[in-house]
Amino acid sequence: MSVVPAIRSKYGFYRKLLREHKYVLRDTVDVVKTGGHSAFLEGKVAVSHSDLDAEITLSVRVKSNDHDFFRFELQCAELSEEPFFQFRSDGCTHRNADESIPLAEQRVTTPHFSQYNQQGANVTFKMGAPEDDINRSMLYFCQEARLNLRDDEIPLIRILPNALPLHITQKDPNSTVLFL
Repeated sequence: MSVVPAIRSKYGFYRKLLREHKYVLRDTVDVVKTGGHSAFLEGKVAVSHSDLDAEITLSVRVKSNDHDFFRFELQCAELSEEPFFQFRSDGCTHRNADESIPLAEQRVTTPHFSQYNQQGANVTFKMGAPEDDINRSMLYFCQEARLNLRDDEIPLIRILPNALPLHITQKDPNSTVLFL
């Protein structure tokens, strides 16, 4: 079980961060290559909280070789280096190691959201209807995170905005072609 002591000790602050309204400060999130991690493209924008004067960041990470594999993270440096709320479209199954939940229901597959309980333990819950489109998934993320631009709009995500508009996946485009 993943426990973050900083969230446990500042749980009131964490709940305020998570449950109150937040505003994205830019209309678009441009996801581009970064020098730090070549496996993922990344875009970051600042977020303001309705009541707190804390530095909050929205990060969008997209796998370089599969644009259907993405995640959204909200982070507040004042709270912890760990994201305080996140969404993952694909990847590993999470286990909510909580004895009050039946064992068969502890496994949560992707796509899913992650947040923390009062003990600082990571708790994951399933996204209602899976979406392959990154911008439709951002809509669900913003609803769960109480996050938007102005007038209930959400930020637009642009992957490699200055590159040719080719959709990248790991799927073999020749898989249905019979070669003689």
